[in-house]
Amino acid sequence: MKYFVIFLILVGFVGFFFPFVFACECSESTLEQRIENSDVIFSGKLYPNTWDFSKLMIAGNFDVIQVWKGADSFPQITTGDVTVVTGVDDGICGVKFIPNNKYLIFAQIDGGVLQTSSCSGSWFFDGRADDVKALDAIGASRYFVDAREIKGSSSYDCKGPGLFTEEQCEFDKLVRNVFLPVGISLPIVGTTVFFLWRKRT
Repeated sequence: MKYFVIFLILVGFVGFFFPFVFACECSESTLEQRIENSDVIFSGKLYPNTWDFSKLMIAGNFDVIQVWKGADSFPQITTGDVTVVTGVDDGICGVKFIPNNKYLIFAQIDGGVLQTSSCSGSWFFDGRADDVKALDAIGASRYFVDAREIKGSSSYDCKGPGLFTEEQCEFDKLVRNVFLPVGISLPIVGTTVFFLWRKRT
């Protein structure tokens, strides 16, 4: 009996100070309700980076593949890159973000950021086959054959939406526009100068 009381006290202690360790509970909802409650619906592949957005939230960047809803209300999604925020674990209804996996995302716009949860219907793409069929019947507002064609442009704005960080974006542009051309041209120029010098001597 004594051990049972101690067990109950420990459970109460954990539940009081760490309420988020208990399983997430979602109210039952139909696909129609999930569509209605979402500002943006898209499929995308998660890049190999996630970061702490706040104490209980994480964020990840998605390579957008197909958009069913929200291209007008959230135009940033048409860049082919978008950031999504969710809970840090499934105890607070967070979506499990695993890099390089493909997801179907039902999201709400919250202060200019897309936020989602497992209760919204977001999960791995291959686990939402029936949802995808129903969404395809409705029709997609935009389809990205290869979002990298959009992101590969050297003219994009590093302060724009959907980029990893402004610093990384600027560094990538510097590498692509300065270091790479210099790195390619220097050996060519050096070899040409060397042969010209050898000819003279």
